[in-house]
Amino acid sequence: MKLNPKQISVISVASMLIITSSVFATGQKKTTKKAAPKAAAVSYKQVQGIFDKNCLNCHRGPRPKAMLNLESYAGVMKGNDDGSVVTPGKPDKSLLYKLVSWTGRKNMPPAQAMAKADIATVEAWIKAGAKNK
Repeated sequence: MKLNPKQISVISVASMLIITSSVFATGQKKTTKKAAPKAAAVSYKQVQGIFDKNCLNCHRGPRPKAMLNLESYAGVMKGNDDGSVVTPGKPDKSLLYKLVSWTGRKNMPPAQAMAKADIATVEAWIKAGAKNK
């Protein structure tokens, strides 16, 4: 069987396409899902800065509002007369988080919500175990 130049050119192009596609198919890297990088650990010092900025006007000293003193880690973890306000590892069960995220019946600070980044920091700290480090 004799091929004319047009047929030879079609066969050549088809062959090149097959070879090229097989080279790309075998040379492609497999994409795998990587785990999201771990968020940087949130320190209590960061959280204390948020409390200093947003809460200490009312929650400091010998007679803080709601008997909740947020001046120190010990005060935060002590809670108030009604009990604990932080449930380590569980922001959704922590009264403190419900108050600052404005998701409960009462909102803190009462005049204006904290910055979303500050709320996220408090949430991350509680989620990570609310540790004093």
